[in-house]
Amino acid sequence: MHLEHAPALSWPPDHPASVAGFREHDPRIQYFVKGAAVQNFGDYLPELLAKEFFLHPRIDADLYRLIGSVIESSWVLRDLRHHVGTRSGRIAYWGCGMRDARPLDARARSMCSFFGVRGPRTRELLGLSKSTVLGDPGLLAPLFHVPAPAPATAGRVICIPHIHDPKSDAELLAISGAEAVLRPQIDASEPALRRILDQIAGARFVLTASLHGAIIACAYRVPFAFWDNGHVDIVFKWQDFAGSVGIPCAFVGRADHGQALYDEVLAPALRLPPLTPILDVCPFAIRPQVLVQALMLDGRLGPQATPREVIAALDGLASLRHGAVLALQDASAAHRARRDRLPDLLRRRLGGGIEATKAFIRHTLKIR
Repeated sequence: MHLEHAPALSWPPDHPASVAGFREHDPRIQYFVKGAAVQNFGDYLPELLAKEFFLHPRIDADLYRLIGSVIESSWVLRDLRHHVGTRSGRIAYWGCGMRDARPLDARARSMCSFFGVRGPRTRELLGLSKSTVLGDPGLLAPLFHVPAPAPATAGRVICIPHIHDPKSDAELLAISGAEAVLRPQIDASEPALRRILDQIAGARFVLTASLHGAIIACAYRVPFAFWDNGHVDIVFKWQDFAGSVGIPCAFVGRADHGQALYDEVLAPALRLPPLTPILDVCPFAIRPQVLVQALMLDGRLGPQATPREVIAALDGLASLRHGAVLALQDASAAHRARRDRLPDLLRRRLGGGIEATKAFIRHTLKIR
């Protein structure tokens, strides 16, 4: 199915909360610098994902990570310490990637649940099965945003620097040969986030040192290339994403070289993963209309599908099967039981004095 024929969620939505900003969502959803006035647009995408897709958690966790290169042993413990208050608990990851090629240590791994991963390198390092769903949730962009006209980038060759790149626009244009610079930092607002999606989707070519610049370009079928202008961040994550869409992880320094690379190498090899499986493994229940749109974009439902065909397609999704729902409920109950056990044990131990209680806490939470 062509993107222009795909049904999609309307923008602006028909609720007034969208004007002022995002509606409230589960506070356990975390991302980089959450709450800051300025955001890296790729890190800010969980706000749109939560608003447009989610109903409620399918599995209980202390924290949810929906996007980004955030799987790493010290990050697991830091996340729990910062957001939960202890270095113990459960983090549910959806479509995330590892930060480097070091495997998770056993302790960190025991506190993680993985619901799909970004790419094959992360899957391999985590020792997950070959059936594990691959795909960055940013690839779902056509399901949560229909691009509007963006005159500043329409039909132009643009470059997107890394958010921490100190070069001026003039320097970036000179070394890239692009026609316009699109900075990845945005105000923390829904209109600003949607505007940058419009700008990427409307470009003729995207040369990017921001990984999510490439992911969003890829999602909207805009030609792109990875950009090395002296500021490449975490090469592993680029390799991981490249593997998920079947292309080599190749960087270029100029837009003309990137366009040639795309035409000759990337476009013939590019294979986007289907969108429905990414949604199907999400740790949150997905709105049924979004699932239907994904099935249509994936070609599993035609634009004139009958109600019977829609029902049959939805019945085929693992996330809606009774057994899968019960299994996640059981896992949630087990996690809550472990979490609730600590206060009861503490009350029984308080009679032993402060030092004995401290020792018990350290032992229970395995704090060194």
